Amino acid sequence: MATSESRYSKQERTKPQTVVSPSVKESSLSDLPFGKSFAGHETFPFRFGWLKKGVDAVQTTSNIFQRDEAIIRLGVGKNMVKSIRHWCLATAMVTENREVGVGHLQVTSLGRRLFADAGWDPFLEDDASLWLLHWKLTSSGTRAATWYWAFHRFREYAFTRPLMVESLARELQLIGWVDVSLSTIKRDIDCFVHTYMSNSNPGRQLNDSIDCPLAGLGILIQEPDSDRMRFRVGPKPSLPASIFAYALLEFWDSTDNKGKTLDFREIMAREGSPSLAFKLDQDSVLSYLDKLADVTAGRMIFEDTALVRRVVREGAKTDPMPFLEKYYGQK
Repeated sequence: MATSESRYSKQERTKPQTVVSPSVKESSLSDLPFGKSFAGHETFPFRFGWLKKGVDAVQTTSNIFQRDEAIIRLGVGKNMVKSIRHWCLATAMVTENREVGVGHLQVTSLGRRLFADAGWDPFLEDDASLWLLHWKLTSSGTRAATWYWAFHRFREYAFTRPLMVESLARELQLIGWVDVSLSTIKRDIDCFVHTYMSNSNPGRQLNDSIDCPLAGLGILIQEPDSDRMRFRVGPKPSLPASIFAYALLEFWDSTDNKGKTLDFREIMAREGSPSLAFKLDQDSVLSYLDKLADVTAGRMIFEDTALVRRVVREGAKTDPMPFLEKYYGQK
């Protein structure tokens, strides 16, 4: 295996990585990687305990969110009931079950494994679970359009909320979603920011009653004495290699590449990749790729030679769930 020094020059390692995503005009509307959803959260980021409450309720009553008793069962107000439903769907912990009927939901395999009473991490005590939920929010197929856009298509290094609003509004115009109002976009951007930044005073621990658990990831930073923010690009010590491997395989399967090899350049720069979703630099990605064989039990390996840099998988289709089972099974 080549060393970090031999992989690229010092200048390459220290220079910020520039990622250019495809133009919106190059994408067909039917192929957009996110749904047309800019509401549902009722301006509330999800809070500690909300996803488990939602999963438990759906497990018992599939149409609980359509029932008046939801307010009592979930122990929150009407708007928060709607918000819990939204976040359970947006994080793929539940999915719509239209075979049963409109308004009926069912818990996904991942939602059950994560949030069951004897599940992997029902109270979100492991940062790995937070990174997993973040991935589900920002990956291809998400219902949270703003979250996908912010991590994969928004290209500013430092920015303000008004700039985000202006940029997203411009993107939606290009897509053709002219019926999404500016006020809706503003509310969505506010909710996005509060998902990743604490409502509490800077420097204090998260407030479990009002803050979103994802604020603990520290991926979005407020610049000192400024109204500007920026994404924290670079190593993510709390992100396990198993979660990266899971995300990498889901990303791979979302692309048109159905083969057994995935080029390193796609992993680094292609829209929808975990490198962008997790805001990783090149060194960090290479570090995770070096661990692939171990965390996937050889189902995925990284080939790094003078001629090729690519990930190879054992078959055209590989189930990523065992990567999570191995990680949580070791806890």
